[in-house]
Amino acid sequence: MVSELKDHLLRHLQGVEKKKIEQMVLDYCSKLLDLICRILETSWRKHNLHPWVLHFNRRASAAEFAVFHIMTRILEATRSLFLPLPPGFHTLHTILGVHCLPLHNLLHYIDNGVLLLTETAVTRLMKDLDNTEKNEKLKFSIIVRLPPLIGQKICRLWDHPMSSNIISRNHVKQLLQNYKKQPQSSVIDKSSFSVEFLPLNYFIETLTDIESSNRALYGFEGHDNVDAKFVEEAALKHTTMLLGL
Repeated sequence: MVSELKDHLLRHLQGVEKKKIEQMVLDYCSKLLDLICRILETSWRKHNLHPWVLHFNRRASAAEFAVFHIMTRILEATRSLFLPLPPGFHTLHTILGVHCLPLHNLLHYIDNGVLLLTETAVTRLMKDLDNTEKNEKLKFSIIVRLPPLIGQKICRLWDHPMSSNIISRNHVKQLLQNYKKQPQSSVIDKSSFSVEFLPLNYFIETLTDIESSNRALYGFEGHDNVDAKFVEEAALKHTTMLLGL
């Protein structure tokens, strides 16, 4: 907002010094930001909200619904008028959204950009909520909507087969992106595999060869302790779940 407003004033106030315009813009934006902070603080005090609203393992109160509604209106205004938002606004807005909205409405808000998934909010969600069926559905729905790099980090906070499946898929995708098929022996050393299932064995052997030939390819940030063996175990667990064994 600051740069856009400064450029606009520089075009239309050509007789005014650049430094003076820059100061005008900074003063204007800081005052708007201060007003928005006051609105939020006033609504917080009016509805007597406490710090524990920042935790996910609780039900929303009528006060939280009211503050969530106010924050949504503030967000609409700031976007249409290009106003600034205070730090942490999107994190708090998302936390209240998870409290107040049914899952289908929550996902609709996220998909349409009303709620922005911050790393702070999603990290807290993963740590606060247990793995009941309802919470698993919520966590998975959130993870698949995250940017890839943040999603990889968040998956590691969720000790669940579904999370291992996502991590494995990302790892395999990263390995195979630049993979060029090389001639391989048609004989597979079965002694190195715990399960005698040729398609999986061949696939894992291929991943192992890629990893051993180019360690830098899969040693990117967030993929420590993820290798072909991890992928094999995740695949077997996922298959076991699908078969109900």
